[in-house]
Amino acid sequence: MQKFYPFDFEIGKKNTTLREGTGISNLDGRLWDEMGSGVGRFFGDEALVRGRVAVEARYIIALSDIKVVRKLNKKEKDTLLTLHQKITPGTYKSLRKIESKVKHDVISMTLILKHLLAKTKSMTDILDHGWVHWGLSSEDVDNIAKSVLLKAFLTEIYLPHSELLLGEIVNLSLRTKNTEIPGKTHLQTAIPTVLGKEIALFGVRLAEVLVKIKKLKLRGKLTGAVGNLSAHRSAYPRVNWRKFSKEFVEGFGLEANLFTTQTEPKARFVELLSLVQMINSLLIDLSQDARLYIGFDWLKQEVKREEAGSSAMPQKVNPIDFENSQGNALFSNWILEGMIRQFPVSWLQRDLVDKTIQRNTGLPFGYSLIAIISAQKGLSKVSANREKIKADLESDWGALSEAFQVNLRAFGVGGAYNDLKAFSRGKRILRGDVEEWIRGLGTTDEIKKKLFSLSFEKYTGYAAENLRGMINTINSARKTLRR
Repeated sequence: MQKFYPFDFEIGKKNTTLREGTGISNLDGRLWDEMGSGVGRFFGDEALVRGRVAVEARYIIALSDIKVVRKLNKKEKDTLLTLHQKITPGTYKSLRKIESKVKHDVISMTLILKHLLAKTKSMTDILDHGWVHWGLSSEDVDNIAKSVLLKAFLTEIYLPHSELLLGEIVNLSLRTKNTEIPGKTHLQTAIPTVLGKEIALFGVRLAEVLVKIKKLKLRGKLTGAVGNLSAHRSAYPRVNWRKFSKEFVEGFGLEANLFTTQTEPKARFVELLSLVQMINSLLIDLSQDARLYIGFDWLKQEVKREEAGSSAMPQKVNPIDFENSQGNALFSNWILEGMIRQFPVSWLQRDLVDKTIQRNTGLPFGYSLIAIISAQKGLSKVSANREKIKADLESDWGALSEAFQVNLRAFGVGGAYNDLKAFSRGKRILRGDVEEWIRGLGTTDEIKKKLFSLSFEKYTGYAAENLRGMINTINSARKTLRR
């Protein structure tokens, strides 16, 4: 049986007509031209209609390949393979008028399909015989079309933008690879770390999940009204319909699931949603830390003369990109949490609760995409404020308390932790305070020399090695995402 590549079920770029200012969500309203139209090409109802027509047409070809339907010539196959391209905005409006009377979206689609196919006179016998939507449930068509469109969105839009974000993380990590900062645990001064390593860590975490998304194979099903291919086997008992189903679904680049009710159980789809949810959570974490670094004045933001940060306070340069990333990631996750709970659930063999919810699948993916792009913009506009970082390090030498106590204990000074606790806890100590304290220790000159040699730059452990390893990991993931 032939493979059905390539796929172009989504709407053409020139045929998205919604305009900014009229939509009721951020995606189909003010961000339509910038963001929403790119998402709508894959998740809008018109795209789904195109996908349905494409699946139905390919189903007829597949039936012909196994000699259930008469042999089709090349011109007839080409007609079927391109039939979905005839779903124009005008055709879609006609379909919606039909649907208002028929009250069934897939039946309305089949009527439009028949109308389009009737224009090819040699194929009127296909229509007369009743081969359009033969033996299928609506879900047989819908689940495949949705999975193909979702896969195309991930491949063409979501993962490429994610790869750009990883690239920006690498760039900033390399620019700050020699920038030591005060580590913060519980938002209190801890020990020194390296800014580039902390930024790269977000890249590693994101890369791991993005590669899983890239490698995840969505499932599809063609198993009939309750999952047993009953209609098919009844009409043509000598055909191996399970084999047919598997090969047909795999022809769309999906993993075939033969064990279903009327619906494909959506475990793989929910797995994808969970991975996107994790991406969003990591973006929230990244955005929060970036906003804190900006608030500490450790990261400087690019200043553009034409921009404004406040309608009242002219001096402000707000971390708007990171705030946008965090807000959209949060909103995406709120939607995903509900979807993840609902999609594995169905009353007996089928109900339509999931279908009406699934019409909104573009929303969480769209808002997650905004979060990715906003984070990438934010990272591209910041640089390390090394003077402020250095000043903050020098203002509190308590950040080296751990260094002093572990080295003293290594030399056998067992009470060093309590000594350092009494000396430093809850206080801001300066270099001079530390030097005076070292001189007053009743230890050997060798020990004092070691303590005097300790510095913020020298107390970062394997940060440099970790950073190099993380950059390699991120870049390897970027290559995977670009394949």
